Amino acid sequence: MFTPLNLALIAFELVVLVLVISLHDCAQAWAANRLGDPTPRMLGRLSLNPAKHFDPWGMAISPLLSVFLFANPLPFGWGAPVPMTSRNFRWKYGETLALLAGPATQVLVAMLSLLVLLVLKHTVSGVAESIDALVPLVLYHSPVVDSSALPGIFPLLLLLYTIITVNLLMCIVNFLPVPFLDGGRILIEFLPYNAAQALERSSFYFVFLFFILARPLTMVFFVPLLGIFNSVLLHM
Repeated sequence: MFTPLNLALIAFELVVLVLVISLHDCAQAWAANRLGDPTPRMLGRLSLNPAKHFDPWGMAISPLLSVFLFANPLPFGWGAPVPMTSRNFRWKYGETLALLAGPATQVLVAMLSLLVLLVLKHTVSGVAESIDALVPLVLYHSPVVDSSALPGIFPLLLLLYTIITVNLLMCIVNFLPVPFLDGGRILIEFLPYNAAQALERSSFYFVFLFFILARPLTMVFFVPLLGIFNSVLLHM
């Protein structure tokens, strides 16, 4: 049963997800361009505009299904794969490095958001006392304190913590070895030609497998990684 608060938080997380995906794809396009392949830039992917990275399955259907049908605490999604031309790269593993730029950017943004939260915690009155409300609110959509007791800056705290969780989650999701995600594209780079072609041809079937396996596989890594961020936030 979805309450107005649940729906508001889900909408909030979906907006953050779209922005995170756009930043991820833009980072890959920027890295590819720097490493010698102008293909993403020429196709307009060197942009933070979500419309440039829109994928119907990854940015619309998957996030909605993951939340409303599969009851995931946070939405899953992806953007349209950033097109790259392998022969343009100046280095043998240039495409792999460009693909890794997306998840690396997500971790960096999560760390910067954590740093801002820590600064606010030690400089703004009332922030330290409201930090404990962030985890249950973002991950379980469950308020644990009276909203009237929260400081006026709490929406900013909520935004920063949501940025942390969504970036960490999507970083891990992107490493899953499926063809339309970074992990699968990197795997294809190292597979024999016939095996790589077979994996690429099976992309459509991996979409359905993704919904079944994404949550358990992702949570194995997401829970301890977020635990490190939470420990730093709560104890520093």
